[in-house]
Amino acid sequence: MLIEHVPVPDPGEYGRAQNRFRMTAWCLPPGNAARRAREVFRDRLAKLPLASDVLDELEIVVSELVTNATRYAPGPYELRLLHDHGLPVRAEVVDAGAGTTLIDHLLKRPSAIPDRLDDLELGGRGLRIVAELTHGHCGTQWTRLCGTGQLGTAVWFDLPTRPYQP
Repeated sequence: MLIEHVPVPDPGEYGRAQNRFRMTAWCLPPGNAARRAREVFRDRLAKLPLASDVLDELEIVVSELVTNATRYAPGPYELRLLHDHGLPVRAEVVDAGAGTTLIDHLLKRPSAIPDRLDDLELGGRGLRIVAELTHGHCGTQWTRLCGTGQLGTAVWFDLPTRPYQP
């Protein structure tokens, strides 16, 4: 369910608000949040000039983030797209949890091959995938959920307006 379009004020030249950025947010049902997020995401980005393999990878990123949110954080859950001049430029998965510090650490941790197989059990594999597929164009921030106003965590990633450069 689409919950709202929210203008994000952008103080333009001489302090005039131009409402350059807009956000669209969807509530994600706990039982099938990842599936719903993939559907919405693919539907919204299918019209963009993105290569199909890039769209597939970004869909994996959304799925990983929503799965992590529903597994480790309390709901409600939201998928958000931020638009600049009508073009989606950033995606966010939001939950009511307080995990910004840990998630940010796991996203920025170097991708090293573990010394022991047991090291893979420590978690964060999905976030390593997110960091890899977004080429590090991802992070966390505190936010408020659009639907409830609760304080929560947003895990974001930038959408490529041109191919990612290594």
